Amino acid sequence: MAKTTEVLIAYDIEDNKTRTRLFNQLKDVGMISVQKSVMWGRLLPADIKLAKRILDNEIESETDKAFVMVSKLSENANFYGMKPDFEEYDGHGIY
Repeated sequence: MAKTTEVLIAYDIEDNKTRTRLFNQLKDVGMISVQKSVMWGRLLPADIKLAKRILDNEIESETDKAFVMVSKLSENANFYGMKPDFEEYDGHGIY
């Protein structure tokens, strides 16, 4: 089985259509929304590259920005107001 990496992506996109398109594309890669404009997922190396390409294609405005960070959210995060079950997440949007 290929090794997945936990990834956190946060973005600030001004245009509603672009932001919605970006959200849907990242969801299709295997990310889940943990907050508005913040997504997390366990991704294969090829999917991380795809997510970065998606960001490269969607970030066009000088005011738009995003970052990708390798993360261990499932082990190190404190959540308030939500209880994500990262252990059951299979990396493909299915719990």
